[in-house]
Amino acid sequence: MHLVLTYFNRIKGPSIYLSFPDAQLEEDIIFRLMKFFDLDINEPFFEIVLINRKKRILNLYFEVHSEWARGNREMAMLSLIMKIDFDSRLTWAFLVDATQKIISIPKIFKAFYKFDDFREDDIEIDANYETIKKILLNCLSSLIDRIESK
Repeated sequence: MHLVLTYFNRIKGPSIYLSFPDAQLEEDIIFRLMKFFDLDINEPFFEIVLINRKKRILNLYFEVHSEWARGNREMAMLSLIMKIDFDSRLTWAFLVDATQKIISIPKIFKAFYKFDDFREDDIEIDANYETIKKILLNCLSSLIDRIESK
């Protein structure tokens, strides 16, 4: 199982922001995640099945209000890459729970500027980055526990 938070970097375009575990994702999976931003899908939750790879990629697109972004919103997507059969209710609940926790934090948009050379002087950037990491790790740990208990 792999969890990936992707966001739309205003200079580079779609970029991987965080990935758990730290193990490197396969290049074709990274490429596919980047292309998902280009898809014209009206649903925030969608699933891609890679039959030959025996993987499922569940995605939840969400937006974070931002004082710094064009259009006042950061675009992000939380993706769960799984090899095993899964209970779609658990994974849907996990993705929604994690994104709602992220969105609910005031000024969390600053975290998306962690690797931006122009905003390095704002101390909230690092703190919010760590907050997002903690939320995702806690939610992922909880999901793994629920899957293993079934």
